[in-house]
Amino acid sequence: MLYATYSQRARALFIDSIWWTVIVLFIPLGPSTDDILAAPEAYGSSIVLWLVVGQCIPILVTGVMWAVWGTSPGKRAVRIRIVDADSGQSMTVKQAMLRTVGYLLTFGILGAGFLWVLFNPKKQALHDRLANTVVIDVGSRTPGAASTS
Repeated sequence: MLYATYSQRARALFIDSIWWTVIVLFIPLGPSTDDILAAPEAYGSSIVLWLVVGQCIPILVTGVMWAVWGTSPGKRAVRIRIVDADSGQSMTVKQAMLRTVGYLLTFGILGAGFLWVLFNPKKQALHDRLANTVVIDVGSRTPGAASTS
């Protein structure tokens, strides 16, 4: 298996963050501005609710994509894929769920879990370690190699 590099994973995360931003900005996930102005005492709790719910929804949607396709739009664009670390086969739904929980944890510690990629021989981040997955480069196959479709 050819493991995805830190920069490939960073590019994929950047692409994913674009559609995450669209979800957070354009889908109403909390009270409207009028509601906040009508009850300013609830402003603090509204912001906390938006941060928790609004920021978790894109990650949960990503987890569903991992379970269904083994990748996300950003990873697909960069031509990398998530697989089981031991077998190299598609990850299971359980692994996708564990990886999603790990992703929430990684973001909860301000992205520090991504730094593990720099020091781990399999280039695993915290969420990969929790789910026993690796991210592989599927775009660097040798040209002219026989396909086993």
